[in-house]
Amino acid sequence: MSRPRVLVAGTYDAIDALSQALGGEADVVAARSLKEALTELQRGSFDTIVCSVRFDESRMFEFLQAIMERKRAVRIVAFRVERNALTQSTRSAIRNALEALGVERFADLSQLRAEYGEDVALETLRKMVLDDTFSPPAPPP
Repeated sequence: MSRPRVLVAGTYDAIDALSQALGGEADVVAARSLKEALTELQRGSFDTIVCSVRFDESRMFEFLQAIMERKRAVRIVAFRVERNALTQSTRSAIRNALEALGVERFADLSQLRAEYGEDVALETLRKMVLDDTFSPPAPPP
């Protein structure tokens, strides 16, 4: 069985966090700019595309829109690695915008780290990226 191919579009911190979470269970292709990510999409197929919120000066939504325009069936995971906490309303706004684009998997590693610790945060991200049946935990009220 071949290893899954994962495209991660993100900052250096995001790429490091995803690589740590996957622990070698997937072939990770990293892109640090929108142009680089779109080029990688043209070069090959991916089982999962992962994009960090701060990707290429906060161009995550532009990248996700470009993916949706290509009408490829692929699992997409959005995540955030910054250590500062978001307000509930900001987190909800991000989730709503992602859902409008058809992205159902979003992990705020800062929130997960604060609530459950580093290991659970990385394991949650790993499962979101690799597990077809994984449903992310419901956001807190």
